[in-house]
Amino acid sequence: MSLRDLINREIIKTDANESVGGVARMMRHFKIGSVFVEEAGDYIGIVTESDLVRKVVTQELSVKTPVAKVMCAPIIQIDIEQSVIDANHLMRFNEIRHLGISEKGKLVGMLSVRDIVRFFSTDTGGPMKEIGEVFKPLEVLVRRNILTIPASASSKEAAQKMEEKKVGSLFVMEGDHYSGIVTESDIVHKVIGYDLSPSSIPVGVVMNTPIIDVDITSSVQTAIELMSQKRIRHLAVSENRNIIGILSIRDLIGLISVRDLPRFFSKK
Repeated sequence: MSLRDLINREIIKTDANESVGGVARMMRHFKIGSVFVEEAGDYIGIVTESDLVRKVVTQELSVKTPVAKVMCAPIIQIDIEQSVIDANHLMRFNEIRHLGISEKGKLVGMLSVRDIVRFFSTDTGGPMKEIGEVFKPLEVLVRRNILTIPASASSKEAAQKMEEKKVGSLFVMEGDHYSGIVTESDIVHKVIGYDLSPSSIPVGVVMNTPIIDVDITSSVQTAIELMSQKRIRHLAVSENRNIIGILSIRDLIGLISVRDLPRFFSKK
């Protein structure tokens, strides 16, 4: 399948002078993780949830800061005739979750990591089937080093830890048990998007609860389908009903990417 069959042609965009607070409100309203930045009719960059968390919250920038100061530029693009697997490789190598889709050199749409996961979860004859035949349980993928933060910690502290550890989520602790999970999306949609102070909003207020988990004996296909259905990028892994680790979308699509590397490089 080419990207022509998967492209999202409804590009959500904003002016380069728009404030980061305004962009956060757009992300919350449209339930998206990125906004393209336009100037004089051209797309000059892209701003993502990660940009707002890691460049705005951690550096204590004002929500009135122009989005052009925190956007990523230029936009990384892929041609519309290339495959979903090729897009997956490009995202993984560049450590991004959003790609511009171009046709005859012109940006005509975008693709997110969620689009790729949704495709892989429904493509019964594709790479997920091959991987499922090799990796039955999730044991090989689960990351057991669980990063946590107290429920009383501020959203700013959560953002700082996410930046330090280069992760997009943290488990929230109340006493000695996991009470929820806080993500970049939570900080953007529930804090910045309402012009609230990250320093004064505890993560216990904005976290997601209950924690969605998958049993460690489940298949890779089950995990990716659950992420697609729940529209989440992070999934707790449990064993005997106890949380023992975490999976991210990047872990799953990374496995697909590694399996396809011989074909990918043979095309170069």
